[in-house]
Amino acid sequence: MLLYETPLKLELLGTKLYKNGEELPFSTRRVADLEPVLKDPAKIGPDGDAYYMFRDVYKHETLRFDVTVLLPRMYGDEFNKTFGHGHPKSPSGVEYPEIYQILKGEAFFVLQKKNPADDTYSCLLVKANEGDTLLIPPGYGHVSVNRGNSNLVLSNIVSSSFESEYGEFRENQGAAFYYTKFGPEQNMNCMVKGFGEVGPQEIMKEYHVSIGDLLRTMHESPEKLEFLERPEKLGEVKLS
Repeated sequence: MLLYETPLKLELLGTKLYKNGEELPFSTRRVADLEPVLKDPAKIGPDGDAYYMFRDVYKHETLRFDVTVLLPRMYGDEFNKTFGHGHPKSPSGVEYPEIYQILKGEAFFVLQKKNPADDTYSCLLVKANEGDTLLIPPGYGHVSVNRGNSNLVLSNIVSSSFESEYGEFRENQGAAFYYTKFGPEQNMNCMVKGFGEVGPQEIMKEYHVSIGDLLRTMHESPEKLEFLERPEKLGEVKLS
């Protein structure tokens, strides 16, 4: 599967990613690794690979372009997903954002923001299709779900100036919502104060972000991605 011809040639052959003909290293998240965040761990099924992460496929200064491949698996009635993580605050006091693009497949994202006053969550539930880009705004933890019957191939650009934070998802047995064959289902370990189902472009518009293809933008106009390293420049972000 040819993902890109230019500005560099990226080919996905099965679950192996090649950059200009060279096979890239990757890390693997196993099914067993997801057990702490599944809706029903008793229905996890046999162990195997859940998804593959190719980091630093392309870099510009402190920004990195990654590719993730999620296999089409089910855990009972729950679709395969990433473990889920959040981002810390940048030196400005605003949390680091991230941006995704769906290269192949059908995705569902849970974006959740904790309200420090009462430990409740506000959530955005997003269905995204091939070609869509999605901003993860500052302060939102997130999970990516493969809601289709084939591999879900995601790209993302994020700052390499921080390490992702996984503890909240582990402590709550996953995100505030699971995505099942019946649709979104609330995780009762999380108190949800409010949620909405929105399209990816609604979030992009709210934060005044207009970016098409991520890799080409990073190669041709990296200045448009400055907000990923300096999130205080993103739209009308307010310090929490």
